[in-house]
Amino acid sequence: MIDDTMSSLDDEMVLRNTARAQRVVIDDLNHRMKNILMVVQAMARQSFRDDRPLDCSMDAFESRLRALASAHDLLLARTARHVAFHGVIQSTIAPHDPGNARVCFTGPPLVLDAEDAVAVAMALHELLTNASKYGALSTAAGTVTIAWSFVVGNVSGRVRLEWKERGGPAVKPPLHRGFGTRFIERTLACEAHGEAAIRFEPDGVRAVFEAPARLA
Repeated sequence: MIDDTMSSLDDEMVLRNTARAQRVVIDDLNHRMKNILMVVQAMARQSFRDDRPLDCSMDAFESRLRALASAHDLLLARTARHVAFHGVIQSTIAPHDPGNARVCFTGPPLVLDAEDAVAVAMALHELLTNASKYGALSTAAGTVTIAWSFVVGNVSGRVRLEWKERGGPAVKPPLHRGFGTRFIERTLACEAHGEAAIRFEPDGVRAVFEAPARLA
């Protein structure tokens, strides 16, 4: 009789633990889905504008959706909740620099939370797309250098990434912020609680942004 009671209690404990684990998974999926929808909403707002032809807006939106899907593929390929920063950089650059000759990157080993990794990947995709269309990657000799460092904050650490283009067309500061710049700022602010600054220097665009990170 005592054994039956103990077995029943053990079964009940297992069921409670299983239900608790399922709730954690559901809450996590719900949180991630809301964040994904926020990013898609930002992409739509920045891609579709009254002063642009519909086909151009569709191309921009579809390109961003593909980049978002690729970023999530990177996360799904790993079982851990943290992603290597180097891997995010490498996988995002690959489609834009097949020969690994135009974009060089360096920095210490860091890891990001999954959502922060998506935000960083999307911001990089935007910079790479703009560089391919108008900047250093639109010419045969242009290059991009990406360097990052770890910054210790009051509460947690952050990665500080600097992007610099060289060898492209002469840069003229725009009369107003473009949709790419606004998208990068919005994505980092909404998804990673980060920040970005883009400078249109004469010899090439320079971008600096930060996002939460920790040492690997």
